Amino acid sequence: MLRHAISRTTRTALISGRRSGLGALSAAPSSVSSILSQRRCFSSDLPDHTVQGMPALSPTMEVGNISWRMQEGDEFVAGDVLAEIETDKASIDFVTEDDGFVGKLLVPDGAQDVPVGAPILVVVDSADDVAAFKDFVAEGGAEVSAPPPAADPTPSAPSAPPPAAPPAPAAAPVSPPAAEGDRVVASPKARKLALDLGVPLHLISGTGEGGRILAADITEYTPSPGGSPPPTSSGSASSFNTIYSSSDLAALSVQSKREVPHYYLTVDISVSAALSVRSSLNAGLGEDDAGISLYDFLIMSASRAMSVVPSVNASWLPDGSGVRVYSECDINLIIGTPGNTSTMLIPSASKLGLGKIAEYTASPSPSSSVGTFSIVNLGMYGVKTGSPIIVQPQSCGLAIGSVETRVVPNSVPGGEMYKYEDYITATLSCDHRVVDGAVGAEWLQAFKRGVEQPNSMLV
Repeated sequence: MLRHAISRTTRTALISGRRSGLGALSAAPSSVSSILSQRRCFSSDLPDHTVQGMPALSPTMEVGNISWRMQEGDEFVAGDVLAEIETDKASIDFVTEDDGFVGKLLVPDGAQDVPVGAPILVVVDSADDVAAFKDFVAEGGAEVSAPPPAADPTPSAPSAPPPAAPPAPAAAPVSPPAAEGDRVVASPKARKLALDLGVPLHLISGTGEGGRILAADITEYTPSPGGSPPPTSSGSASSFNTIYSSSDLAALSVQSKREVPHYYLTVDISVSAALSVRSSLNAGLGEDDAGISLYDFLIMSASRAMSVVPSVNASWLPDGSGVRVYSECDINLIIGTPGNTSTMLIPSASKLGLGKIAEYTASPSPSSSVGTFSIVNLGMYGVKTGSPIIVQPQSCGLAIGSVETRVVPNSVPGGEMYKYEDYITATLSCDHRVVDGAVGAEWLQAFKRGVEQPNSMLV
């Protein structure tokens, strides 16, 4: 029978009020209070214990997913990670503040959509108390959804009964790899490890409950002969491994904003000259030729700017040891499809002419290969400007706004005082670990020159 409850909100998400309390959520932002529900319980037939509820890690959090790092009966000390809790915004380590023992896990490993406040864990003071909670059921517990069970493979019928053999231990069921684009169920740690190592999640067979991909599955993954090539350590590497499926994009965007120090540079660019050259070129094209768009000029100028400022065509090494600069510029274009966002890849874009780039953009083919730079065209939606999230492990991303006609001073002697000029606004998102402000500004000026002087790119 519960005698009293303790519930406390602090800036650092600390639980206090008992000698064997649970502690801080190590990655919780200091500007967001996290509510951790805890009930200290006394009973005539059970040892003293504490029932821990699902913490609220943000003002908008309603449910979360849990990946346990300890088992029932395990001892923990201050600073140990008990679990990783995944919300709609982040994945955060659940860290102890004091010492104790895991008396009972009230939700299974990989449990999804656990409501805030629902009992998730029993903590006791002694290892001798653990056995008393074998059949413990917390009051006020809520039903939670566990990962879907792995599908049993359908055995093929043998042509004849095989000879009797001694029984062998049954192998643990392994979920087959997900088809590219299907939802991939993976622990937060596994997703982070896959991103760092360049491992394609949709090719992994998960060994966790319900086919959930665990961190060990990532470290033990060996590419098949026909699979994606392993990451290269050569300084001339031009693209990264395939790691994205549509179900991963939201989680990876959150991770990028959390881990990459973004900053933004914005510039207005005249596109009147590019539009004029475009009209002249299209007038001479045949019916079967792909028409050239303004977007093609922008892609070409971005790739040429990499030759002027090559340090932008780079990535931060996962181990933090430095920066890798790439000799080839492979450009990802962020494209929208009904109900989804995907990417296409233009490999070695800096070596392509305007007509070849136009062939790529005229027939976009979604690809999960990650290049060295990304461009998103917001102009087609009438959006003036945007601040793109960097696609890791790239160091920069470019957002293009809509064309806007402005009245500007006319510098031509003897002409009208003012003239009409077409402009776009371009915003460059940069990883400050790789590209500092001066380098980002230099690249943006090189990009601007190419767009405003399109003939210089055609010679």
